[in-house]
Amino acid sequence: MKKIIVGFNPLKWVTVVVYIFIFAPILVVILMSFHPQDIVSFPMPGFSFKWYAKFLSNENLLRALWVSLTLGLSAGCLAGVIGTLAAFAIVRSNLRIKAALNAVTFAPMVISGVVMGVAILSFFNAIGFPRGFFSLVVTHSLFSLPYVVVVVSARLAGFDRSLEEAAMNLGATPWQTFRSVTLPLIAPGIIGGMLLAFTISFDEFPATQFLSTPSTATVPIRIFSMIKTELNPQINVLATIMIVITIGVPLISEYFFRKK
Repeated sequence: MKKIIVGFNPLKWVTVVVYIFIFAPILVVILMSFHPQDIVSFPMPGFSFKWYAKFLSNENLLRALWVSLTLGLSAGCLAGVIGTLAAFAIVRSNLRIKAALNAVTFAPMVISGVVMGVAILSFFNAIGFPRGFFSLVVTHSLFSLPYVVVVVSARLAGFDRSLEEAAMNLGATPWQTFRSVTLPLIAPGIIGGMLLAFTISFDEFPATQFLSTPSTATVPIRIFSMIKTELNPQINVLATIMIVITIGVPLISEYFFRKK
């Protein structure tokens, strides 16, 4: 009895309960996507791919998935380029405004998405920039930029500068040194940051609702619209695809984070 009491770890069980509380609804959504009937019930009477087949024939849902994927890729690439340049400015430069640049870069992480969405929409209206795909690319790049900066900055902070010095001592120009030495070594961090940016873009909802149009509705926007009008089981299919992508892409980025 004494051994049982000594071996009891309440923190471990609290952690298990918290994880069950977080992931149980996700598992239920995935499970319900295979429900064979129109009205969801539990226990399930069986498994069926009926709703997946209907999803593949639903042009609106397929368009939303395509918009989210292309938007995530575009925002990830743009955030990767700008975030890498910002990381170099923060880590390598001696700019007096480095602290201000750092604060501005990480502001989207701490400011409410609704507030950011209203501010960006007001700014775009003031300069005459229309709502649509390109405005969403700019907005999602802004939201995912801090994550790219964090990852690339960490890569640069652990970078051995003597490798660059050796290349320049052998006659390489600064551009040749960057292209042949620096870029290949920090590339895993850049790719990992871009994948994280893709995930942030794919899940973004608060600011997106202010800038999207009927033709550029993303997966979260489409799910929210469907929930307001009807409880279509195809929502579970779309949510399942979203869950798989949201979990799968960070796992892939983790591979690049660990790569030397």
